[in-house]
Amino acid sequence: MSRSVEREIKHWPTVILFLLLPGLVFSGQEPDTLQLELTRAIYLESSGAFNLSGMALSEDGWLYFCDDNGPAPPDWKLDNPVILRVPLDSVVHTESNVPALQVIEPSSGSGVFASLAEKAGKAFKYDFEGIEIAAPGSLWLVDERDRLLLEFNLASRTMACIATSEVLLQDREELARGRINYGFEGIARIGSRLFLAHEMMPNLIVSMRLDRDFEPAEETQIEGSYDINDLDSDRGFLYALGRTGSLVYKIDPESGKTLAVASFRKVGDSSKYRYVNQRDFYRNSEGLVVKGEHILVVLDGNFQSTIEDSTQRAPLLLVFNRPENF
Repeated sequence: MSRSVEREIKHWPTVILFLLLPGLVFSGQEPDTLQLELTRAIYLESSGAFNLSGMALSEDGWLYFCDDNGPAPPDWKLDNPVILRVPLDSVVHTESNVPALQVIEPSSGSGVFASLAEKAGKAFKYDFEGIEIAAPGSLWLVDERDRLLLEFNLASRTMACIATSEVLLQDREELARGRINYGFEGIARIGSRLFLAHEMMPNLIVSMRLDRDFEPAEETQIEGSYDINDLDSDRGFLYALGRTGSLVYKIDPESGKTLAVASFRKVGDSSKYRYVNQRDFYRNSEGLVVKGEHILVVLDGNFQSTIEDSTQRAPLLLVFNRPENF
């Protein structure tokens, strides 16, 4: 997206037009928009997680989530779970009973967050917005506010910082000057390439070469996208979640070209699946997994209740059938 278009899309008339006419963002040679079919909607119960913001699926069948309401200064106390999981089979099979989310805590509790904050010069709360399977037995988490990449070892329950803001921002002024809530929101890995979604202003996907010490690689811009809130990869393709448009993009990771687009707009607009928000245009999809026969999207209520039930504040997981060849 050009800088001029970026400036224009910030204005309300453009945002309203985008919301009313999502099909206009793709025309000419661009792919048609597929409509996703909802098969199941599940509230994910837990002891305290209300802000699930990233999602990833491991090879052994665990669906992992991160919560963005993490430890905050000055004491960095772990009052809210930030890494959680549930078996995939329990959510995709309509006859299954969904267990409560299992909390995965560091072995040293809050101490690891205080130690990492001191080493990385962290200024704001831990704001985990993206999660990825780094390798069997380890997770990567992206901290949006201070632009950090952390690794969590599932066996030892230890956490380490593997990339600071200086590495992730790559001396790019337009990324560094963004607000603390407009940073990296999604993460995916394809081979030796690391992909990070910068949510908005600018909304783009940056990539780095892990085999070359995070050397900057190509970036991807999704024409017509207002925001990018999570990433996933499958079968060699990159997938991106657009929250405001309720869209999932299939992307060629080499060329950056959008190959297909799938919409869950009808579900995203339904009061049955929405939370109370300050702005009508705001949608809640924050986490994306595209694997096998399914597309999964998790909604973040930001501590708010659903529109139709003032007592329900749990995150909502939407399970869709994956279209053929998507």
